[in-house]
Amino acid sequence: ALVLVPAIPVYSQTILIDFGNASSWRGVPTPSPDTNGHYWNSVWSGAFYPDLKDINGSVTTLDFGFAINGAGGTDSYNGPAGVTSNPVTATQIAATDIDAAALGNLGIKEAAMDFYTSSRFEIQGLDPTKTYNLTFFGSHKYSPDATTVYSVYTDNTYTSLVASVSLDIADAPESPGHNRDKVAMITDIDPQTSNILYVKFIGANGHDGYLNCMQIEEAPGIKARNPVPRDGATLVP
Repeated sequence: ALVLVPAIPVYSQTILIDFGNASSWRGVPTPSPDTNGHYWNSVWSGAFYPDLKDINGSVTTLDFGFAINGAGGTDSYNGPAGVTSNPVTATQIAATDIDAAALGNLGIKEAAMDFYTSSRFEIQGLDPTKTYNLTFFGSHKYSPDATTVYSVYTDNTYTSLVASVSLDIADAPESPGHNRDKVAMITDIDPQTSNILYVKFIGANGHDGYLNCMQIEEAPGIKARNPVPRDGATLVP
């Protein structure tokens, strides 16, 4: 007799992106593999990154690039490491104050210490039969906006919102207390125009927003013919 056993969902590709590297101002690349054995893609706005590596070091079809004139500032000063220099020193990296366990895959000091401010970027080459989870970590001291809003749009005009999520990147406006243990997630988001996710982030009140690193996770299974909106996602025709 044939016995059908329900499949246990398994997440396939997981991709880690560090916003900042040796080419960015006071930035550092994240070692690959890191202390958890995971591989990273450390990026800056002066390059386009085709065929991102996944967490296991395998090449994927996903590409990353900042939108034209879409990159904000980049730095590590007053991030989780506090005062930093150019080049960043090993002592400054070691001083990066995060709760690694709470941040999970994103809890790596080199990935957490540097950041980009209010920017627009694209994640290209997505599978239209899949949905994706996006996890954001932002952190900064002495910011006029204590909250950053991360949003996904339908296309490269960045005008029609699909989904968004907010994260407190500091304890309060202008606070010396930075975020060290919280992330924000947009779950089950569909690829948009040309199988791309168009992502923008900014401070909740229009000041600078911050993004230090993020995770892209491919959800399991094939989308239903007539899917129902799930938490964190808005279906767009």
